Parts: sequence; structure tokens; C-alpha cells
Amino acid sequence: MLTRSVAAVLTFLSLGAGASVSYAQTGGSWGWGTGPGAQGNTYGPGYTTPPVMAPPSSRSQESSALEIGSLYGMSAAYGVGLGIWFDAETGISDPGLQFIPPVLMGVALPIGVYFLDDPPMPRGMPAAIAAGMFVGAGEGLGVWSFQFTRAKSEDAWGFRGASRAMALGGGLGAGAGFAMAYYMEPSPKSSFLLGSASLWGGVVGSMIGYGSTAKGIGYGLSNDSAALGGLVGYNIGVAAAAGLSAIYVPAWDSIGWMWAGAGIGAAAGLPVYLLYAGSDNPTKRGLIVHGVLISVGIAAGGIFSSALTDAYQASSIDNKPKFAEITTFGLMPVDGGMGVQLMGSLY
Repeated sequence: MLTRSVAAVLTFLSLGAGASVSYAQTGGSWGWGTGPGAQGNTYGPGYTTPPVMAPPSSRSQESSALEIGSLYGMSAAYGVGLGIWFDAETGISDPGLQFIPPVLMGVALPIGVYFLDDPPMPRGMPAAIAAGMFVGAGEGLGVWSFQFTRAKSEDAWGFRGASRAMALGGGLGAGAGFAMAYYMEPSPKSSFLLGSASLWGGVVGSMIGYGSTAKGIGYGLSNDSAALGGLVGYNIGVAAAAGLSAIYVPAWDSIGWMWAGAGIGAAAGLPVYLLYAGSDNPTKRGLIVHGVLISVGIAAGGIFSSALTDAYQASSIDNKPKFAEITTFGLMPVDGGMGVQLMGSLY
């Protein structure tokens, strides 16, 4: 059985040799035809059917090597996590034996992806499964972190609880991603934005949660608020990306600019901590400003690059109908502070 990579190389070589490639009906089934034989079916001398093209499909493209590669990588990482969870549940303490389940599961899950991808999955499905796995495992980690910091020491879930929460969350997320891909056919860019937004929301929420704690309460109690803020921010990021994906699919370059905006905002926030030198206010207050600047950088990167398009934007999977568009934005004074004013059009 030819792998997708070998088939792609053969297709590329046939195109380079000048052969035409088209869909044709042969033997009662839809398949690939090349060269003159693809022009129709010949039943006898002087009789040839007209060219027959495959009917259009909503799943117009198969997933790229990069997209399926992301699912291979995520499934391997999740498999290792499942092996660690198995060690924690069974109580294996032998240092050598502890490596066996993670290695086996880390190889078994990518093998499962290999068979799942035969025939090739449509574009958007591998990314949705990978994003669901990532978001679900992160959700489990956030729930565990919140419980671990809030519960009494004797009731805290501990390492076994962490591995259990991430394994369960990752599995449910993978299933949800598959269902979403099957019924909604999301763009892989929407899935990547979902994973990115969850990470941004978790980081920013943790920073703001930690920085908002009272002065002098100590590291341990501050962690409680950081865990809560991270969990809330994580879910806000997921909800925002999911809602945005319903009406807008960003270009790859636009997602890159969002990450660049996050980096610029993080760098711009570093000097803020110098302002707290010699101040009565705790230095951790700077985390609030730092988190806000990261958020502003992400938003600015997304807004200013929202008009960018790429080659996939013309396909139906990436062309969402618009019912609203932001045309301009700016700062506006409000009572006791400053706000953001958005202006746009409704369709």
C-alpha cells in the first residue's frame, strides 16, 4: 500500500512529465485517470463516452502532510501521557518498567492515526482532532490545578489526579474534535486558532489572577487565584476562538501576527516591573499590566491583519459568510478611565 507521501511524489512526477490528471468514471466507480484514458470510457471502435467528472463534494480537499503531521505529533504526546497515567493508576514503581507503558502507548496511537488516515482524512479533520486533544488535556490540567490549590492537603488529587484529568480531558477532546470535523468541517486554521487562544487565555488569566491577590498573603495563597484565573482565562480563550470561527477564518499569516503581537506585548510589559522598585505596591501587580499588554498585542495583531488572505481562502471550507465587519476602532474616555470603541457594519 502506497503511503500518502509516496503517492504525492508520484502525482508530482506525473504532472512534471506532462500527463493530464482528471476525475473519470471507470469500472462503475469514481477514481483518478491520467492521460488519454481519462477522457472517457471506450466501449468499441468509434464509440467513446463524453468526459465524466466526479460530482462536487463539500470535502473538496484532503488534509495536507503538515496537518496530518500535527495529529501524529499530538497523538504521540497523548499516548505518552496515557502511559504515565497507567503507571500512576497501577502504582508501578520500578524505574525501568515505568518506561514501558509510555513508550508502547506513544507508538500505538500514531499507528492508529496511520490506519485512520487510510483513505486520507479530509482537510480540517486531523487538525480538529489534534486541537480537541490539546484543548481537552489543557482543560483537565486546569481543573486539576484549581482543585489542587483549593483543596486541603489530604483531599488534593495529586499526581495521579493530574494524569487522570489530562487523560480523560484529552480523550473527550479528541472525540469532540472528530465530531466537529465530521459535521461542521472546520478549517485547520480555525483549529490552530482554538489551540492558540486557549494557551493565550490560560497564561493571561493566570497572570491577572496572581497579580490581583492581596499584598503579603504569600506564594501559596496567591497560587489559588492564579489557578482560578488560569482556568477562567483558558475557557474564555476557547469560547472566543470558537465564536470567532463561526463567522471568520483567519489566514495563516494573520495567526502568525497574533503570536507576534503576543510576543511584542510580553516584551513591552517587562519594564513595568521596574516601576515597582521602591514602591509600597507589591511587584506582582505588574503581572496585571503584563497580561493586559499581551492581550492587547494579540487583539491588535488579529485586527490589523484581518484582511490578509491565502490560497485556501477561496475554498468553501475557509469562506465563512459574514454578518458583521469591524471597520475601525479607537480609544474613548469613560468615567474614571479609558475604553475601546469599535465601529463596523452589519450585513
